[in-house]
Amino acid sequence: MRGDRIGILGAAVFGLFVPMFAHATLTVTPITWNVVGLDSNSPTSGPKDFPVGARVCSNVATTNVAVNWIWDSANANVNLRPGSLNTITLPAIGAGVCADAYFEIEVNQVAAAYDTTRRYHITATDGSGTASSPTPREVYVEHLISQNRNSIIGIKLNGVSIAPGGSMNLVVGNTYTIELDGGTATQGYNQFEAFISFPNTIFQILSVSTTYSADNSPYVPGPAPIATDKLYADACLWESDPTSPNYRSCIGGDFKAGGSAVVTTYTIKVISGGGTAQTLNSLLYDFSGSSYHYNADFGVNAVVANIVDPAALTISKAFSPTPTVAGGTSTLTFTIGNPNPSAVGGANFTDALPLLSGSQMVVATPATFSTSGCGSPTFAPTAGAASISFSNGNVAANSSCVVNVLV
Repeated sequence: MRGDRIGILGAAVFGLFVPMFAHATLTVTPITWNVVGLDSNSPTSGPKDFPVGARVCSNVATTNVAVNWIWDSANANVNLRPGSLNTITLPAIGAGVCADAYFEIEVNQVAAAYDTTRRYHITATDGSGTASSPTPREVYVEHLISQNRNSIIGIKLNGVSIAPGGSMNLVVGNTYTIELDGGTATQGYNQFEAFISFPNTIFQILSVSTTYSADNSPYVPGPAPIATDKLYADACLWESDPTSPNYRSCIGGDFKAGGSAVVTTYTIKVISGGGTAQTLNSLLYDFSGSSYHYNADFGVNAVVANIVDPAALTISKAFSPTPTVAGGTSTLTFTIGNPNPSAVGGANFTDALPLLSGSQMVVATPATFSTSGCGSPTFAPTAGAASISFSNGNVAANSSCVVNVLV
């Protein structure tokens, strides 16, 4: 009896002094189609890059979640896009919240790639442990038929249309809304996916929203204005388990999503790539009947993202003649270089003139100054001033702004 009482008391004391800690329970769920492909007639003429996404959810708030791509089989013709990320870090996931990570698959554009597969899984790791996406899972390379019934209507940056072949200037560190407008067969398809090929080394996809003008599927939220938070419309409940006898077929009914108006809206953040120009292609592809199809205007409606990094601007200064002589005059030249593929506005600097042989260097009288290649800046040095200021300069792409003042 006494032993029982001691045991009960010990448990009570233990319970009082040892707190229970909440541990994150992560889940990893695929959110894109397992089918990729090449043009059925000419593998070199169509798409080759496809996003593969995973949704990571946590039951408690967690940080620094590392999402890792892991191959489970070999296939020389199916790889991650060269240079793309195989680990993506999600900075924070709130309690009961999810965040998405998108990897990039690239298929070698050769006939030998048709009807081949490569298995993979995706893990998510935080301080509490590691979770994995379901296995087995694979990407399957199909024959994609080019058809006019899938088409790109346009692309918009923050609500403003970008002409086919046009460009948009995106600044490193900024967040943008980019909209892909497309259309398909009026009634939609059993399987459908629409996307822009965003390199994951340069763009972080923060969120996705898609609406379909046609949607009778119980598995896809819709039709518009109701939106789904995925690129992929799994309208017929696709069997993606390669061990199933029903693999790559509809198991949930002949439901469809798509229609004449498909609007996919991305919220993206530019994380790197300053000084580069990125060609962004868009793809709409589907399964209906017994075949797979993609938009015949693939590549025609591509747009170019000029990635601008203001921090990449360079500045140098020089005196002529040099060395300067006390009591004499010299031209002080500032050169601002812009290595970016588009113009950078808002360039500014302030410079304190140095001492020369114990005397303060000042702007010459009368004040003599000029600018070249700087747009319409604010620059008006004051005679006798010991410092100068320049602001609101605009430096053209891959060019320089030159500022001169006599001191």
